[in-house]
Amino acid sequence: MANSGPAGLLWAPGKPGTWWGRAPTESRWAPLRLREACHDIRQPIAAMLAIADAALTERCLPDVTRSHLEQISTLAQSLADVVNQWLRADEPADEGVRLTDLVRLADEAVTAERVTFAGTLKLLPQAEPVLIHVNPVDMRRVISNLLGNATRAAGSTGRVTIEVGCDSGLAQLAVEDSGPGFGHIPEGTRLGWGIVAQILARCGGSIQYGDSALGGVRACFWLPLAAQ
Repeated sequence: MANSGPAGLLWAPGKPGTWWGRAPTESRWAPLRLREACHDIRQPIAAMLAIADAALTERCLPDVTRSHLEQISTLAQSLADVVNQWLRADEPADEGVRLTDLVRLADEAVTAERVTFAGTLKLLPQAEPVLIHVNPVDMRRVISNLLGNATRAAGSTGRVTIEVGCDSGLAQLAVEDSGPGFGHIPEGTRLGWGIVAQILARCGGSIQYGDSALGGVRACFWLPLAAQ
């Protein structure tokens, strides 16, 4: 179980599992330039989707070509969802919240991450859906950021696992990597930590970072299960 703390406090990345950091606050109002950029890239994204969907209607496509086109369509749609969310950033915070299967989101994130990761990435089996009330666009961003950190740490020959489960009224998702551990890889933009913290804080969740049995880092977050 995750340790509890004052509202809005999450385990922070650093020394594993030893201190709390307050989740960064996020304005309801997206910066104007960001919204303008999102507005401008809507059409190119829509064009990508249309081209991929048109190509998928062609008969006698090789299976591998069809699979690649389907991946392009799925990834473009995910990007479109994020863009549309930023364009609607002034709407109520609970807009878009719905009953969502965390296992399905994890599977989608793994499929997307495998496109650019040469190592071994495995979603451990989970027989039943794990249902939560969240905005699925937000939760995809959380999982994608955790997977991106893990695959970058593991490197092209490394291993990453992701596991989804539930216990005592909480949904749980854990990402582990075989990388060198905390503080032993070059820093990225560090934007991902803030994104994860902000979204989980809004959802009433918590996250803990520690050592992984694979040799690197284990990042695990908890969220309330949907009432049955």
